[in-house]
Amino acid sequence: MAGKHLLAILALPLIANSAVAQSEAPEDTIAALFDAMRAGDGDAVRNRVRTGATLERATSEGVRDLPFEDWASWIDTLESGQADEQIFEVEVRQFGNLASVWAPFVISLDDEIRGCGVNHFTLALEEDLWIVTHGSDTPYDGDCETFQQVYKERDAG
Repeated sequence: MAGKHLLAILALPLIANSAVAQSEAPEDTIAALFDAMRAGDGDAVRNRVRTGATLERATSEGVRDLPFEDWASWIDTLESGQADEQIFEVEVRQFGNLASVWAPFVISLDDEIRGCGVNHFTLALEEDLWIVTHGSDTPYDGDCETFQQVYKERDAG
């Protein structure tokens, strides 16, 4: 009987580590990115994005590539609360160590809506943490004040 108790005690750290690894979901990493933006903390973004990861913007004029580092550096220039990107209707697809997060957004700067559209992130699980390996977005050309409602109604009727 003592052997069973010893085995259970030895297994506790493995169970605890497994619970921690399983507690974070890909969308938690995306939420952390936007929390970092709101805090003006580019290093917190860098901690969640793979070094060298790219960010693409797809518009009617073509696709523009940027390093994620440019976005993190911009965030470093912000005061806490200056920028606020809100995501909604988030969709996650995951298989093993690969995930995709689709996240429509509305972004405000200095309390004024400045843009909206859809983000798409590819993530990989590295050392029990979901890391962004690639990002892309596309802006919405209409009224960002009503974008969230328009997006939610896009498949209706």
